[in-house]
Formats: sequence, structure tokens, C-alpha cells
Amino acid sequence: MTGAAVALVLTADEPAVRGAAKHLFPAAEHVLLPRQDLRLAAPFAGRLFTILCAQRKGGCVGLVVPVVWRGDAGAGDAPCGGSAAPARPAPVALPASTLLAVSDHVNLELRGPLTGRWPAGVPRAFPPLTGIYQPADVRALGGARVYSSGVVVAGVADAGRLTPFEAGALREAGLFVVSDSLVPAAIVAAFYGLTLAACGVPRADDHHEE
Repeated sequence: MTGAAVALVLTADEPAVRGAAKHLFPAAEHVLLPRQDLRLAAPFAGRLFTILCAQRKGGCVGLVVPVVWRGDAGAGDAPCGGSAAPARPAPVALPASTLLAVSDHVNLELRGPLTGRWPAGVPRAFPPLTGIYQPADVRALGGARVYSSGVVVAGVADAGRLTPFEAGALREAGLFVVSDSLVPAAIVAAFYGLTLAACGVPRADDHHEE
């Protein structure tokens, strides 16, 4: 599959994200979605369901959203006493102006777009997410470098303010990228039999205290 197969791109309505999406998918139709449209409150309610439901099953949709890079997530304090702590990945640095193709996600939220009361007549089912992401379809025509092999993103409730559970899970798993707008779209896309060429755009204010 190639980037030319991506005819529709869902783009978070933020300046840096809009610019990156145009570089990645210049020939595609771009639909701008504010955060509330990417953060769904009920099953089958909202623009995200309406847009993805209308796509042909088996197709690939682009998705460009903000992420927060937390290269310090794997760092842990030195253990006290004689017992050694489990090894964790060392901190890593993110090259400037890098875009992050997504290869998988870990959902750390307690709710999702298929959580809650379903409409009558719609069978309740949770779609498999294996193979949902197509990082090879995320390509830049000049400009920012893309991690084409893909990264694993942790889905959180608020990327700028992690809960203690979310911060601890990041450290234990050695994950470095979080997003509060990626996972709901991935789940809805999988429900309708679609795949995603998803890319994260790191925010400049990517260091937060828990």
C-alpha cells in the first residue's frame, strides 16, 4: 500500500498539525476536527462516526493528531538497598521537527468511543485492532523527517496532565509518546473495517509535571 491510496485525511485543528498533514498527504481531502470531535462521549454520536461510516470498508484513512513526546518516561530512580530494580529503557531524545508515524497504541483510558449505551438495533461488538495502523503510508514530501517504521503511542485522557496511573504505566512499559486524540479515531476506524495512516505531531510544550 502507498500513500496515494489515502484519499481522506482527518486532521486535528491545530496550526502545526494542519501544516504537517498538508506535507504528508498533499493530494488528499482534509477534514479538520477540533478536539471535541476526536474525543467522543457516546457510541455512534458525533462527526467522527458519521465521516468514517461513509468510507468504503477496507480503505485507508489518514489521521494526523498532536502528540506529546516524553523521552524521560523510561527513566527511573536508582533503587535503595541491595535489590536491583527492573531494567527500563534509557531516556531518548527526539530530533527537531520529527513527525511520528504510528505503528500501534496502548489504551490507558478507562473509557472509549464504544463505551456507554448503544442505539437499539446495533449489535454490541468491539472490533479487533490488529493491523489497524499502516505506518508505511506516512510519507513526507520534503520537510520534517518521518519515523516510517512507526512508534507505539499511549492513549491518555489528557496528554498535558497525566494521571499517576498513566505516568506509572508509561514508565513500566517504556513508552515515550502519548496522545489524547489518537485512540478513539483508531477504534472507530476499526469498527468500520478501515485502516489508518496515522501520524503524530509533537507539541512544542512537551514537558509536563505529574
